Amino acid sequence: MTILCLYAEDYPWDVRVEKLLSGFLAEGHDAHLLCRNLKRSAHVEIVDGITCHRVLGPEAPGFVHQAFTLPAPLNPIWQHALRKAIAEVHPDFVMVRDLPLATLAISEARRHGLPVLVDMAENHPAMWRNVMASDPLPLRSWLLKNPGLAKRLERKVAQHADALFVVVEEMKEHLIAIGAPAERVHIVSNTPRLGIQAAAKPAAAGASLEMIYVGNVTRNRGLQQVLEAMNCAGADAPPMRFHVIGSGDYLQRLQSLSARLGLSDRVVFHGWIPNTRIPELIARCNVGIIPHLRTEHTDTTVPNKLFDFMALGLAVIVSDAAPLRRIVESEGCGCVFKTGDPASLSRCMATLADPDLRRNLGKCGFSAVQSRYNWERDLKLALDVVADITGR
Repeated sequence: MTILCLYAEDYPWDVRVEKLLSGFLAEGHDAHLLCRNLKRSAHVEIVDGITCHRVLGPEAPGFVHQAFTLPAPLNPIWQHALRKAIAEVHPDFVMVRDLPLATLAISEARRHGLPVLVDMAENHPAMWRNVMASDPLPLRSWLLKNPGLAKRLERKVAQHADALFVVVEEMKEHLIAIGAPAERVHIVSNTPRLGIQAAAKPAAAGASLEMIYVGNVTRNRGLQQVLEAMNCAGADAPPMRFHVIGSGDYLQRLQSLSARLGLSDRVVFHGWIPNTRIPELIARCNVGIIPHLRTEHTDTTVPNKLFDFMALGLAVIVSDAAPLRRIVESEGCGCVFKTGDPASLSRCMATLADPDLRRNLGKCGFSAVQSRYNWERDLKLALDVVADITGR
């Protein structure tokens, strides 16, 4: 079988695209990816077995790549590239990562009599609403990431895709509510491969809290709440240190807040770290933190790092975003705090100062990954869905 996937950004790299396509490759299928080319890489290139077809070749000027390859439903550059890729590759089905190119994928696949699978890992209308709210130039976001337009596109995609992948139950319920047939929506979550813990040491023991966050550093990720909670901890609070791995437009403000609160010796900003090194760094800590602000967006998605923390035996502290709360409370693997309440988060930190409790919570999370929240299980479901929509 031959798969053609659309991805609106440069590749490499995206962890979800890589896991899906490498999983198809492992089953003996051919995997092709049509993607953007802002880095002006080779027009066609094989990356870890995936044949990458880039929308424009490296010879085009940089401003052409930037301006003319915006991932938009009616962009004729993407439309031409997709038609060309379908003609050359002869895929058995088309898969598209997320919403921006989904309606284009559906219309072109239908034109060629091909089924379409849409991987809706994000709630784009809600995510773009957050972007617009925090953009100092909201007109820019209204033009490029308009939540009203995204909502209309989402409804159309929900009703017309042959299959939809989502990462949590809450997103499945959302798509069904806007018209998606329930039997077409499948939960393929952001789970780790079972071997993730093999290259890492056990989680750090001892009374000191070694807390870690991994991901983008933006305001909506809620990292400021962790610093505020550390600051309001009393004199009898356990010794603690907070490791931040990642970069983003909120990093400088977070560093300034850390200095202003006198936390510079207890908050370590590591910056961007290659993905291959992250499991090792996580395993040096004993508490994983996901402090995302609760919004419509975070109520319908889940970060893969939750399962990475669980797979490596860390107890976790999460905000009360609906999927985070549901998973952590049902699996008994950590503490939940109320968004916007530093005292609530500080109490979670105090609770997890108990090494025995951390160890037991970490074991629960590890067991849940081994039995349910792992990529081997999710990949099998993805392959079954593909077999169903292609008749194979």
